[in-house]
Amino acid sequence: MGGSLSLALKKYGFKGQVTGLLRSKKSLDEIQDKCITNHLLLEEDFLKNNLWTKFDLIIFSLPVDLTCQKISLLPDDYDGIITDLGSTKKEIIESVRNKFPSAHNYFSSHPMTGSEQSGALHSKEDLYKGKLCILTKEEHTSKEAVSKITNLWKFLECKTIEIPALEHDEILAYLSHGPHILSSLLVNWANKSEMVNNYTKNSPLPLSGGGFRDMSRIAGSNPEMWEAIISTNKEAILSSMINFKHDLDFLIEILRKNPQEQDGFWKNYFENSKKSRDYILKL
Repeated sequence: MGGSLSLALKKYGFKGQVTGLLRSKKSLDEIQDKCITNHLLLEEDFLKNNLWTKFDLIIFSLPVDLTCQKISLLPDDYDGIITDLGSTKKEIIESVRNKFPSAHNYFSSHPMTGSEQSGALHSKEDLYKGKLCILTKEEHTSKEAVSKITNLWKFLECKTIEIPALEHDEILAYLSHGPHILSSLLVNWANKSEMVNNYTKNSPLPLSGGGFRDMSRIAGSNPEMWEAIISTNKEAILSSMINFKHDLDFLIEILRKNPQEQDGFWKNYFENSKKSRDYILKL
């Protein structure tokens, strides 16, 4: 996400200098010659030399738990603009509130994009184009931060909407976090089938069609990032998954009925599902 953001800034003609901060020497070496950013730094060197105030804008592109840790390290007198790309907001906003009890320049971001591939080597300059970015402020966020971060995403051809932290996390439990669990459940469930395993082993190509591939795609995402997402939004995710279980139990009971009792049910169910999909995806 961070590498793609740097490439996008370059593509759209950003005139400033972008420095990429890497947590490991291995990661730094991998992208040293890829021209993703203007400069590269190891995190340990950045922290050791206390370089925060050298930058006008700081963007945390980290798992949510690590973002919260970095917020606590920000200098009390830092007057630059700060945002993040975190997928949950309650704990981030709480960390901002604990760090800055009065006016500050932190305005949180969540661009609704990404892929199952992780790492700067998979950066894409068009990852953000035409996407929605959800923005979340803490009560003391300055108007300057709101304006500059909003304009940053518009500069990258994103649409924006502002949503409070609790509402953000509940919405994403249904539209992102819960679906990731269900996608992972799907592949583990299928892999437990002895029949699926036996014939997959002997087949020259995958037995599945596009439906299974599409539904299982996000199960290949970064495990570290997703563990942090689940742990920082567990209450909303639990509630959404209980609602899902109720709906699944209802469908199981329908399947137990004889064919005459199911007459017309599935046609109506799939018609309503198509309408729901079209509404949520604004098709």
